[in-house]
Amino acid sequence: MKKPTLFVIGILVLAFISIYFIIPQKIKTTNVIEIDAADVNIAKFLVNKRQWNKWWPGQHNTADSIHFSYNGADYVLQESTNSAMKTLIKIGDIELSSQLLYATTGEGMSEVTWVTEMQSSINPIKRIAEFVKIKHVTKDIDTLLTGFKKFMQTDTNVYGIAVKISKIKNPTVLASTIHTNDYPSPVVIYNIVNNLKKQVSAQNAIVADSPMLNVHANEGDGYQVMVAIPINKTITAGPNTIINQLVMGGNLLETTVKGGKNTILNAFTQLKHYQKDHRLISPAMPYELLITNRLAEKDTAKWVTKVFWPIF
Repeated sequence: MKKPTLFVIGILVLAFISIYFIIPQKIKTTNVIEIDAADVNIAKFLVNKRQWNKWWPGQHNTADSIHFSYNGADYVLQESTNSAMKTLIKIGDIELSSQLLYATTGEGMSEVTWVTEMQSSINPIKRIAEFVKIKHVTKDIDTLLTGFKKFMQTDTNVYGIAVKISKIKNPTVLASTIHTNDYPSPVVIYNIVNNLKKQVSAQNAIVADSPMLNVHANEGDGYQVMVAIPINKTITAGPNTIINQLVMGGNLLETTVKGGKNTILNAFTQLKHYQKDHRLISPAMPYELLITNRLAEKDTAKWVTKVFWPIF
């Protein structure tokens, strides 16, 4: 055998041996991303199989909560725990065991880790092919995690409403509180509004914004109803009314919704979840601003309401 031939064979042998040192027996990858979202919300969309179709960017059958695909690879959801989801990834003849885990990293912050693992082939050529495909899947996992982050950091996806931070602009309000057996009707609310406006007009003050409303259900005993109107200056409060001074520039969680009572109550519920998820403290009661005159507009589907939740 000629020396050049021996040299080539030697190089090939060394190359095959090197593969076993470069590509480990167990090929393992780890992708990590930090998300500005509370762990309770991460869990809702990560370990609940029925929620995956809401954020998955690839193909899936809406009636199937187990099988998903992306960029030529199949993702099969397996068993889940309170903090992890096991997923089998199939790409060609390769099957990767994987697991998504999440953990809290700070106030309203979470970290999601996607770990994959596979026993590599003893065949060096096949081992290289596996390594290349797994690296391809790893890049896809980065894309999937980035998409999940974007989904989780969009309030309308998580809470069903758009939430923003606003400021109190009209701190002086004239308010009146009554008790009702039933949830207050527009007639009841606007009777109070009109009485408050008469007081404001009589003292040459100006109504600065739409009426404010807070309805609190007393346990087994009807409702406590507070109606108020923001005004431009302090006046002398008449019978059954008081002047409240809010904190000028105080922070508010704010959302705008369109619909009737149930839509508005849901907005309050979601703002409360947002407040708790972000560990915010509420120094005062939440309220709604009646943008639409509900006495004039009978169709509740057309009511526009701003809902506020004071925070600091």
